[in-house]
Amino acid sequence: MKAIRKSARFSAIRILWAVSLSLLLATSLMLFGCGNQANSDGNSSADATDAADESPKESRGELRWGSSAEIDSLDPYLAVGGDTKGILFNIFEGLVKSDSNGDMKPALAESFDIQEEGKVYVLQLRKGVKFHNGAEVTPADVRYSFDQALNGSAVYASFEQVEKVDVSDDGVVTITLVEPNTEFLTALTNPIIPADYTDQATQPVGTGPFKFESYTPQQELVLVAHDDYWQEGLPYLDKVTIVYGADTNATVLSLQSGNIDGTGIAASDAATLDLSAYNIVERNSNAVQQLALNNSYEPLSKVQVRQALNYAIDVDEIIDKAFQGYGTPVGTPIIPGLSKYYDSSLTKAYPTDVEKAKQLLAEAGYPDGFDLEITVPSNYVVHVDTAQVIVNQLAAVGINATIKQVDWPTWLEDVYAGRNYQATVISVGGASLSPAAELARYRSTAEDNFYNFNSAAFDAKYAEAVAAIDDTSKIALYKQAQQIISDEAANVYLQDIAGLSAVSKDFDGLVGYPLYGVIDFSLVKKVS
Repeated sequence: MKAIRKSARFSAIRILWAVSLSLLLATSLMLFGCGNQANSDGNSSADATDAADESPKESRGELRWGSSAEIDSLDPYLAVGGDTKGILFNIFEGLVKSDSNGDMKPALAESFDIQEEGKVYVLQLRKGVKFHNGAEVTPADVRYSFDQALNGSAVYASFEQVEKVDVSDDGVVTITLVEPNTEFLTALTNPIIPADYTDQATQPVGTGPFKFESYTPQQELVLVAHDDYWQEGLPYLDKVTIVYGADTNATVLSLQSGNIDGTGIAASDAATLDLSAYNIVERNSNAVQQLALNNSYEPLSKVQVRQALNYAIDVDEIIDKAFQGYGTPVGTPIIPGLSKYYDSSLTKAYPTDVEKAKQLLAEAGYPDGFDLEITVPSNYVVHVDTAQVIVNQLAAVGINATIKQVDWPTWLEDVYAGRNYQATVISVGGASLSPAAELARYRSTAEDNFYNFNSAAFDAKYAEAVAAIDDTSKIALYKQAQQIISDEAANVYLQDIAGLSAVSKDFDGLVGYPLYGVIDFSLVKKVS
């Protein structure tokens, strides 16, 4: 597999994520644009208490962070987009929380114990934790939050595995699954929220290091420090303001004008910035950029056509032309960061072969090609640029592709929720730190299967993999599930985008997670 290229250029300031797992919350879909997250190695707030105690608040201040993706909901149980969840990460917390290496650490639970080979999970609620409204977290809040996860949106599809949840008055949480699942701990990042509180969508209340102050659509989201945060000494900043721009070009201009302190940038922007004023931070997006295909749309319903698209598209050319050589090619929905489960051999399952693509199209009954509309969220320049390269590549095999740009809310409504599209360019990853999260959406019955992928063979293999207890068997089964997706060419898998961010040197301590979109603002300090 080709490694990230041209990285020597920023070797002195480059900070790469060292990850083994990916992404936020429970087993389902997260949708990403790639381009507004910064990450740095270091302690995560999940295990940063010691760091906070050793280095008490040295400075206060405000960080203004640019983003081209507005939040789709302030309610954590309704949020869909990866960028939204990345911001809400600072407002809400679960019983457990990922650290910067992707390991699960106690959070609102002070301890956890996995019993009966993964069928029973027992956690002890931490005492004295306060919500942003000043109320102390109680067992009743935990019961209510689990009810939301059990009965709520498809974002918490992994809770389909739950047989029952018992919460004692002294805060012992016992979760019994229908069958053993050694990956379920990652689902317990589901947010703990106040019982019977109904205003989360407008005035969210969590336990995180920052609390909600205000939101002005298309302008800004303001977060302020939660002074009663359970991790003593955090956060360092008084305020974080998320400033929204029309697209990544707009946020870069805002950075250069001094209106914001940091934002995601394209590789082409790095050379234009004054490196004496900014640190350039490089990381993988930990989500798979893909030409997603509506498998129920004719002619994409034919496997030969989907395979033809895979042969027609040259991923290396996309990375060179649209990303200035930065990027890691993939051939599967699982990110390379999930190294134990990732099948790197699938990267070359479909080597670029124009004649092979034409042959497959002819066999499928389309010797002269066909028209194809590629819907792209306009606020993500990286996806628009990718689609433009793809259009030219598909023309070589007779496919007349056109690009339809829409805003993010329209994309969510029409493509993701409505499944009313032909093809789209987007980055997608799992919603929790497990291989099941990366693959759950491909189940034929999954509510978030916006691809309309339907494979009995995959459904059976996925179920077998999730149920496996032995790690060696689980690894083999997940790789077999990936092979089925590759053989049936569910989508065209492109790359794990190498994202860059520019951050003012007035700030230090920006710590990222192996979760798409997440920026842990709690350890950021204003140093000048």
